[in-house]
Amino acid sequence: MFEPETTTNVVAFKPRKQAQHHPKTLIERVYAAGSLAVRADDVATKMAARMLQRLGFLVIEAISADGAPHRLKVGETRQALDRPWRLSKPAFSGEAGLPDGEGAFKF
Repeated sequence: MFEPETTTNVVAFKPRKQAQHHPKTLIERVYAAGSLAVRADDVATKMAARMLQRLGFLVIEAISADGAPHRLKVGETRQALDRPWRLSKPAFSGEAGLPDGEGAFKF
């Protein structure tokens, strides 16, 4: 008689994680807080930030081992993917990184 096989050769793959920050929510968070820290292994957020930097909506700084920020130009971001980043609001008027979070609540 035929007996059912108890072992299989099927490997279950975990579904891929979606990007933690959609570009729209990423820019909203950065503009509300002034700046946002990004871990070194958060590639999805970094790719969205690179796109927003090319459009002029974000300033990207790589954080060195001693904690000092180094501002990255558009072409330098690929070489700094292994470092943590700080995303800041560009200086449209005034200083870069000043938050807009209280703008609607200012009296």
